[in-house]
Amino acid sequence: MSDDLIAFGITEDSLDVDPAEVGLTPADLAGKGEAQVRELIRGERLYQLARAAGEAAYANLFHAQWGYGSPDWFDHRAHTLGHAAEWTDFWAASADNVIMVLPFGGSVLSLCAGDGFYERMFFARRADEIVCVDVNPACHRHFLRLYQCPEITYHLADVLTFQAPADHFDVVVIRGAIEHFSQADQQRIFRLAHAAMKPGGWFCGDTPAARDTGAKMLDAHDFEWRDADQMRTELARVFGHVETQTLVSKERTTLLWRARR
Repeated sequence: MSDDLIAFGITEDSLDVDPAEVGLTPADLAGKGEAQVRELIRGERLYQLARAAGEAAYANLFHAQWGYGSPDWFDHRAHTLGHAAEWTDFWAASADNVIMVLPFGGSVLSLCAGDGFYERMFFARRADEIVCVDVNPACHRHFLRLYQCPEITYHLADVLTFQAPADHFDVVVIRGAIEHFSQADQQRIFRLAHAAMKPGGWFCGDTPAARDTGAKMLDAHDFEWRDADQMRTELARVFGHVETQTLVSKERTTLLWRARR
């Protein structure tokens, strides 16, 4: 039993409950030895406690961030804690859009990286080098506390003035952030990405499509694209090869792109 669990009042004796209390039936336990049965019961009980604690943590953390205004970044622990509310298809598609073109041992430049969750949990499993850039000190502190790893270097800097090495990265990515910039600054970011990529590299990203009502999804958004046609038009000003996808979900429509140098 770990010291952390003991500190929260969880002991081995408190986990040794009746199998029925954790949903195990005699059929689930049939043919298993005493040690295996004990581990199953304790594991199921810990899962119950972890799930309850996670849901409570999500409720508090989410409201503390979003219940007092509209922050310009998202605490991605919500995805692992608040399954019912936050485990969405467009969340997974955003990671897959990058993973499919990121080579093993590759390099990534992540613009407007936020808290670094995607970089740590998804991209660091493939890339040997990840450079994150974000201007928000709260995001930087969050990354330092939760997601540091040897593959990631995080720069607290403005993406519009960040000096990235030229012709260096296999993938440049900006996830869920391009809509925060004006049309002119979006083009500046595209040119920065193009210059930082290796020949044959990919510039990947996603953004929520503008609503039919004309109302912005968030007040902090500056220039939202209407649809894939407008997305392609904007990217084609810099990139000769542009691939687009449109994912219609219950909550929103997400526009995803990959542009190749």
